[in-house]
Amino acid sequence: MALENLLQKIKEEAKEEIDEIIDRAEKEAAEIIEEAKEKGKKEAEKIKAQGEKEAKRVKEKILAAARRKARMEITNAKEELIQLCMKAIKEKLSKLDSKKYQKIVESMIKDAMKELKDFYIIATREEDKKIAKKLGIEVKGEKKGIGGVIIKTKDGSKEMDLTFDFLLERKEEEIRIMIAKKLFGENVD
Repeated sequence: MALENLLQKIKEEAKEEIDEIIDRAEKEAAEIIEEAKEKGKKEAEKIKAQGEKEAKRVKEKILAAARRKARMEITNAKEELIQLCMKAIKEKLSKLDSKKYQKIVESMIKDAMKELKDFYIIATREEDKKIAKKLGIEVKGEKKGIGGVIIKTKDGSKEMDLTFDFLLERKEEEIRIMIAKKLFGENVD
């Protein structure tokens, strides 16, 4: 659907930035490990008189800490990329051209019309008012957002939040997993 197409475009656009961030994180990780090895060797030489066993234990402890730090750097870089993709998705949704936007929102409203009768909408964009007029639906108010509408029955008994903001929030974990699989071939914890 439209979201998968957006994710594919984001993947293509972000590939260069992804490579750069991952390369930087891996280089930093390699430097950290190298520094830790050097530090481990120096510490081992200082305490060699106290025994080889103690020197090995300290060296391994330092290397383990360096590996943890390196893993954290890579994890942070990946999280940064996922956040950039989420931001790009919101940006692309907020800048959908009028024709595409109207088609998506009109389709969502028509689907809602199958479930709800006698309702009005709360708009997030000027285009929403045009769509509502075209479909013969009353508009009562506006809400700040990147797009989509809120549909409420006139008696107040039911409400459907079809705003892009809410839909992204509701599906955020699924979207994050899709992004991680596409960018890194893995799941997000």
